[in-house]
Amino acid sequence: MSQSADLETRLARLEAERDIARLIADLGHAFDGGPSAQALRGLFTADAVFEIDGYGVLRGADGIAQGVAGNAESGFRWTLHYLVSPRIDLSADGAQASLSFMLWEAATAASGRAYWIGGSYTARAVAGADRWRFSQLRLNAELISHYPEGWHDKPDALDQA
Repeated sequence: MSQSADLETRLARLEAERDIARLIADLGHAFDGGPSAQALRGLFTADAVFEIDGYGVLRGADGIAQGVAGNAESGFRWTLHYLVSPRIDLSADGAQASLSFMLWEAATAASGRAYWIGGSYTARAVAGADRWRFSQLRLNAELISHYPEGWHDKPDALDQA
């Protein structure tokens, strides 16, 4: 392999890792944006599977988008996702990847109760013609803790010592 071909391959792999990191960030934004069925739909393949710990399985881009967006009525009506520490392992051909990343989340249930949620995601992503998409996503919720005090409005000013 020539040095320029090697450089092109390395650059393509770096760009793939960057695009997959953006896919993960886009997932958090789509979850927190309503959640937005329109934004979620484009993040998954037509035959994708999303396993939500012991809470259910959603199938297909449309099913995942509608299932997550529809959860606001009975599950969480507001969320703030922090998806951090991504591990991206590209296949040898650079066309798919195994992923893992951590979750820290503040959420408000449809009941109005506040929750802290922590856990991890594992996933598979595949390169498409226009972007990377999840073909599999699994949430492992290791912590779901009610926050009895609940969320407060942002203060007009910070406390002064």
